[in-house]
Amino acid sequence: MRRSKDPPAFIVLFEDSAALAGLAIALIGTFAADTLSMPVLDGVAAIGIGLVLGATAVILVQESKGLLLGEPASRHIVHSILVIARQQKGIERADVVFTVHLAPDQIVPALSLEFADHLTTPQIEDAVAALERAIHAAHPDVIAVFVKPQTARTSHLARRRLLEQLS
Repeated sequence: MRRSKDPPAFIVLFEDSAALAGLAIALIGTFAADTLSMPVLDGVAAIGIGLVLGATAVILVQESKGLLLGEPASRHIVHSILVIARQQKGIERADVVFTVHLAPDQIVPALSLEFADHLTTPQIEDAVAALERAIHAAHPDVIAVFVKPQTARTSHLARRRLLEQLS
């Protein structure tokens, strides 16, 4: 459930499990209330069903929220993208990768890259195109790649500003 990027799969699992648990609680509560002549047990069972449904809703909200707001890709994919970027000709430095899942099988990474100083604009465009092809070949779920050309100094300053904002 935690690794799944497909909400309908675990939503159906949890809803059906909660429904079965609710039916079991209702059966036990009704049987106990009738057998023991204690109608209060029927009410207790109703409260139990409500608790099961509430807990299920909380779990589903927590798991779905990340996907609705944009959950990052796994560490493995982020690391792999960085390795691919660092191996590309013309890229001097690849530091930061931000990723977001747009759907279960759609990932968009944004990279901060430093290109070799001698490269011309068409050469940088070729390097980015080669990077996109290499990333997509390794990770077909990557549907687009955003690149921010940045020197090491600028990247360091941006990272420091981000850390200051977070603290």
